[in-house]
Amino acid sequence: MKKNNIIKIVISIIIMLLLGYLAIFGLKIGDKTIIKGAKDINTGLDISGGVTIVYQAEVEDGQEITPDDLEKSKTVIQNRLEAKNIYDYIIRVDSSTNQISVEIPTNTSDTSVDPLSAVEGLDRTAVIQFRDSEGNVLLEGEDIKSAEYSDDPVDSTGINTPHVVLTFSDEGTQKFADATEKLVGQPMPIYLDEECITSPYVNSKIDSSTAIITVGDGTYAERKAIAEEYAMLIDSGSLPFNLNVINKEYIGPFVGQYALDISVKAGIVALIVVCLIMIIAYRLPGVVSSIALLMYVSVLLLIISNTGISLTLSGIAGLILSVGMAVDANVIIFERLKEELHKKVAYKKAFEKSFKNSTSTIVDGNITTLIVAFVLYLLGSGMVKGFGLVLGLGVVLSMFTALFISKAILKQFMPLANKTTFLFGLKKEVENNEA
Repeated sequence: MKKNNIIKIVISIIIMLLLGYLAIFGLKIGDKTIIKGAKDINTGLDISGGVTIVYQAEVEDGQEITPDDLEKSKTVIQNRLEAKNIYDYIIRVDSSTNQISVEIPTNTSDTSVDPLSAVEGLDRTAVIQFRDSEGNVLLEGEDIKSAEYSDDPVDSTGINTPHVVLTFSDEGTQKFADATEKLVGQPMPIYLDEECITSPYVNSKIDSSTAIITVGDGTYAERKAIAEEYAMLIDSGSLPFNLNVINKEYIGPFVGQYALDISVKAGIVALIVVCLIMIIAYRLPGVVSSIALLMYVSVLLLIISNTGISLTLSGIAGLILSVGMAVDANVIIFERLKEELHKKVAYKKAFEKSFKNSTSTIVDGNITTLIVAFVLYLLGSGMVKGFGLVLGLGVVLSMFTALFISKAILKQFMPLANKTTFLFGLKKEVENNEA
């Protein structure tokens, strides 16, 4: 072997080790995470636990729900979750059944967030209205630009008081001024979903773009919780229709974490066994496929951890299955190579022919699997969707690994075929007989 070949082989091994290290531990500089590792992978409900809830849109007689209504509802629910500082969620809309599903995984590193309490209030219509004593609507949700929680003092006592600060739009500001001028000396009830939450008296006309909703009875903690909920509901906007809960499930994190540990151990054992079988069966090409396979697994883990893909147990199954398909591609190539070497074809020509003749077979086999993975991701939900996503990503990456990475590394070893084909999977007696 030439010195240049040895250098390329050493570089390949160094790259494999570097990718493996990054895939497991990631890369941090100081307190800043540059590259996320396996421990930073987001996990789905079946692993981390959490709550999944399905809402059914309730329509009145003659009412029609449009796709725009469903998308608006999705946005409102999204705003309400983010107002509770929850960002790791999945919201799906099914326009054929007018259903909306919400999944909130448990964040095991932040036990302050309870997924069960997180879904409270998501289905409230949250229609806010300012009315007069006769029930006439003076202002409503579309006149309010924003709503924020505050506990700053609202009077001269200096006592912290939980309340909601409403900011009106330009049109809402004018409506508020007209309403307060009309209702001087009278109450102006404020309703939220047909429930009167407060009824302040108007002492004079108010030319202000803001208004305050205070919470009356209860302890400070109770009033704070109510004010925060009001602010969240009003600021997120109102739903265009009522939502009824038709299914609600809570999954604890302990069973999922145990299943994750078992799946990871099974995957590691499977990877080791596959590498050993490839080395025993194909010898030197088996070593090459093991190097490429470890690169493949490392890159796949890096992609999953750094793109925010939520990994489920079915996704892990898809990952392990894609490993098998990556090996399958190598088996096809190496069998072709053995056939060419058995025919005493020159090693350079044998190398090129084995990859050329195998490419169409590998691509055809993987394309069919890729189509299935795409359909599962497109039409599936939950764990089925996760399986399709990881499987499809793994198939694409495995084809690249087999057809390019394995080829580049194996090419450096091919000069050894001039000395002995035993290193390439042929039996000694066959080699001697053909000599």
